[in-house]
Amino acid sequence: MNNEGLLLARLLLGVPFVIWGALKLAGGAVGLSGGLTQMGLPAPLLLAYLISLFELVGGIAVVIGFPIRLAGILLALWCVATGILIHGGDATQLFKNLVMAGGFLLVAVTGAGRLALFKGAPPHSFGPFR
Repeated sequence: MNNEGLLLARLLLGVPFVIWGALKLAGGAVGLSGGLTQMGLPAPLLLAYLISLFELVGGIAVVIGFPIRLAGILLALWCVATGILIHGGDATQLFKNLVMAGGFLLVAVTGAGRLALFKGAPPHSFGPFR
């Protein structure tokens, strides 16, 4: 059951990021860049596409379970940062982001399980890619 549970957790955490990233890359990045412009961030359209790519690639990494530890840590940090910086005024959205961060940290700590690409880590892997 542990491997199946980890797979389900990875799907529930990763699939929304795959969808959000893909939607932004398919045209939503322009809308996101408007908000980034209002925040005074430089190169908002480029930043919007980088954000979209980060969400898509991070979500895919979590779904396939590799590199789960790195992806889990980066997405947890992402959720905390966006929760505070973007959703800080809305307690529900802030706590949603903190809950997602907790889930990402949990899969980063426990690993991907056996139902993952390379069972979570390829042979001779090192550092954060394990």
